[in-house]
Formats: sequence, structure tokens, C-alpha cells
Amino acid sequence: MSGLAVFHADHAEHLRETLLAHDAGLPVFLGNPHWGRSELEEAARQIPRGTLIRGSDLEPRGPGTCDWPTGWRSRLLIPTGGTGGKVKFVVHSPETLRAAALALRDGLAARGLAPVLHGITCTPPWHVSGLMPAIRARATGGTHAVVDGRFDPQRALPQVALPAGGTKLVSLVPAQLSRLLARTDGEGWLRGFDVILLGGSSVPAPLLGEVRSRRLPVFLTYGSTETAAACALCPPERLWSGEAVRGTPLPGTILAADAQGVVTVDSPALGGGVWPDGPLGRPWRSGDRGEVDANGDVKLLGRADRVIVTGGEKVDPARVERALLDTGLVREALVIGVADGRWGEVVTPASSPPATPSPRSGRPARRSSLRRARGATSSCPASRPTPAASRTGRRSPGWPSRRGRPSRRAGRSRPARGTPRAAPGWVRQTPPWTDPDASP
Repeated sequence: MSGLAVFHADHAEHLRETLLAHDAGLPVFLGNPHWGRSELEEAARQIPRGTLIRGSDLEPRGPGTCDWPTGWRSRLLIPTGGTGGKVKFVVHSPETLRAAALALRDGLAARGLAPVLHGITCTPPWHVSGLMPAIRARATGGTHAVVDGRFDPQRALPQVALPAGGTKLVSLVPAQLSRLLARTDGEGWLRGFDVILLGGSSVPAPLLGEVRSRRLPVFLTYGSTETAAACALCPPERLWSGEAVRGTPLPGTILAADAQGVVTVDSPALGGGVWPDGPLGRPWRSGDRGEVDANGDVKLLGRADRVIVTGGEKVDPARVERALLDTGLVREALVIGVADGRWGEVVTPASSPPATPSPRSGRPARRSSLRRARGATSSCPASRPTPAASRTGRRSPGWPSRRGRPSRRAGRSRPARGTPRAAPGWVRQTPPWTDPDASP
């Protein structure tokens, strides 16, 4: 018996090989074929020697454990954290994955939906969001398919043939939903599903407005690789009515906030730990700041590890990012703290413009959102238009990134004097209403 690491770039082949090995009782590392050199080097350092590699010429040299691989039968080791430069593998067993699938089934069944879950994978299967549609279908007797989730506007949308009985689900990230709604045939394609799980990044207000006006069956998700995807849902009717976004935990999940205001999660779907010997703890401390009410519903406020301290004041970059995105004037936004000799850190935004201006975003709404963006840093002297701060907000090409996703670590390492370079690619935001790693 040996372990297996799967790196196929083809989504269907990656998932097929993963599930075959999983069914055979092998421990399987899910590898990302698009990792850069540093991530691959870290993966090679962690994956045990002798592990079979599929889809890559990686040479594993990790030490393993004393009971590897026999003590790790049917474990799936799912990567997370690659955009921070540190690859980690969260260990899930058949039991934790099944618990996650059944929790979603029970949560939807409580709303009157059928307990058989049919689904499609249209996000990468090396992320938990791309893996779980197959696990849910298997656990509930449903049907599953893999489709091209790029939704290229020059090509027809993929044909999806799911059975008439049961609940049809699709898991998307906001960029995919935006792309679909920009097409004339996109809304009709989406209405072929009973449930649209939306996760992976923060949802801009204009996109929520589209969901509301079209009354799409979108459930915002809160979850992570550690929780085997969604552990709480914000249902469509809350979005349609314009209520504050709050997530209701799925059956069996207990959410709380600790003394520091960080959300904790206890659930039978929690992974066993981080490979090779890092326990998650129970309850698991998520790293997300939030408020949990008496009913257990959660309102997320941002990442605890992203607070910028500038001139002695604390600034939540997620709040500034949301306000910038709400203007409809930018497609992506990233706010970081750049080292500064006077203020300690300077609040520094980078953005990329929308492909086309949003027809639904009028000038009054934009002005209101811009006022909120300024208000999010109003107590912060280093966010006012000093020469250093004003120059750092300009857009220019080539922000330090990995595979088109900005590196906050690289951005912070830049001197404050001068122009940082803006990112062309998709930006993962927080809080994770939506968190592929906090995922649908």
C-alpha cells in the first residue's frame, strides 16, 4: 500500500483519480497543478517519500509518520493556504466528509427541498468547493458531473443533464456568477438549479443587488477547508429582502465567538488536523471576526489577522474593500498595510476597473459608497491624502502575485514611498461569505 498525490490539470481526470484511490482505501493528497515554484517546493517537503505522483514530476521527500500510510486509510488531504506562500493540507476522513454532505442535505431538507443532492463541479477539484459536490452526490444517492466553469463568453454554456427528481445544486464563486449574469443566456442556465451555493470571496453589493432583483435561489455560504466547505448558510429570502447578511449554522454545527471576537466552529465535519501532526482543536478557531447571536446565527466582520494598525488606530481592510467594491467603479479591490516610517503602516488600496460599467450603479449610490470608503478610515491619519498615501492608491500593472492572485505579504514588503502595482487577477476577499478555501 502507498499514498497517492494527484496533480492532473484536467478537472474531470483529477477528480476521477482522487475518488478511485479514495475508494481503494489509499490516502490521497490533492495537488494544485497551478502552484508556483515555492508552493511546489513546500508540497514536496511535506508529501512523504514513496508517495505515488500523478500528473506531475514532483519528487516527494517528506518524512511521513510512523504509521504512514496504513494508519491513514482513505484520508483526503486537501490543500489550503497557498496564496500566503505556505501550503497546508487539512486531513479529512470519509466520516467527516460524509458528515458535511449530510449536514447540507438536512439543512436544505428542513426547507422542503428533496434530500437527494445532484450537483456539478465547476470549480477546481483540488479545492474543497470542487470536491464536495461529488461527495454530496455520493452520500445522498445523487448524480454528479464535471463542467467547464470558466463560462467563456465566446462559447456556449455547458449542457447539464441532471435527473428531474432530487435537488439540483451548483457551487460558484462571485466571479463566475457575475460572468454568467453578464450573458443573455446566463440567468436561464442558472434557473436550471434549485440551489446556487455562492462562496470563495466577498460578494460585491452590485452583485447582491442582481441576486435580489432577479430573485435567484442563491445561498451565501460560510465555511472553509477545515469544515469541509459550507457549515452555515444565508438563505435567499434574506438577500431578497435586503436584510443584513447572517448565516444560520447547518444541523450539527455550533458557532460561537471567543473573548477576542473570533468565530469558533464545532462540527462533526471538522477535519482531523493539519498534516502531519497539527491538531485543529475543538472547537476550531477560524480566524474570522464575527458576532454570534442567541440563535447561533453569525455575522462576519473580517479576518482577525488582517487588521492594519496605523498611527495607533486600527483599520479593518475588509470594510474598506467592501466600500470600494460597492461603488461599482472597481472590479477587484485589495487593501493592505504598507510599512511606513512615520505611521507604522499606511492604508493602501489597489484596484482594477470593471470590464464594463455597471448599468445599475447610479451616481448617488457611487457617491454614497465613496463616502463609506472614506469613513472606514476616517479616524486614521495615515489614510488621509498625504503624498505617501495618495500615491500608493494608483493603479499600475504588475502587483506582486501568484498565478494572478495578489500577495499581501509581497505588497506589505514594498516601501510606502512609491507606487505599488495593482493586480489583474481575481482577489480573494474577507469575510468569507463565500470563504474554495471558505467555500461553497
